[in-house]
Amino acid sequence: MKARTLPRLTLFAMLLIAPLAMAQDAGVPWGDLNEDQQRVLQGFAENWDQLAPERQARLSKGAERWSGMSPEQRQAAQGRFQQWRDLPAERQDQIRQRYRQFRDMSPAEQDRVRDNFHRYKRMPIERRQQLRDRFRDMTPEQRQRLRDRATDRPKPSQRR
Repeated sequence: MKARTLPRLTLFAMLLIAPLAMAQDAGVPWGDLNEDQQRVLQGFAENWDQLAPERQARLSKGAERWSGMSPEQRQAAQGRFQQWRDLPAERQDQIRQRYRQFRDMSPAEQDRVRDNFHRYKRMPIERRQQLRDRFRDMTPEQRQRLRDRATDRPKPSQRR
């Protein structure tokens, strides 16, 4: 009796799970988007069914975020998007690679990078230029030593 029960339970479980798995692979149907999302994504309407499910999901989330933005936020986002489009393809690839590296960091490492970035942005412009010039003039070995030293250094809040 037990020998027949396990295959039946397995089959039953597979039948229950299969529609969920297929629904995830199906993406986001155009009709499931709300009016605002459809308006934002109208340029994709004709080919929506041909888009990869992951892209449909990203676009629908982005359209939802866009709909929740104020006019000022939308204008700022459009400006950033235009700056992105104006970048050479090689620079875009470099930025994507760095973003993947950042995403792969531990939360503590991400916090350290964010803290350093905010400290840098608070510096006077002249000091930032001095740092950029000094870094640019370093040899690759000197740059690597600086990076290594920075990863071993405790955060400012941890120093005495």
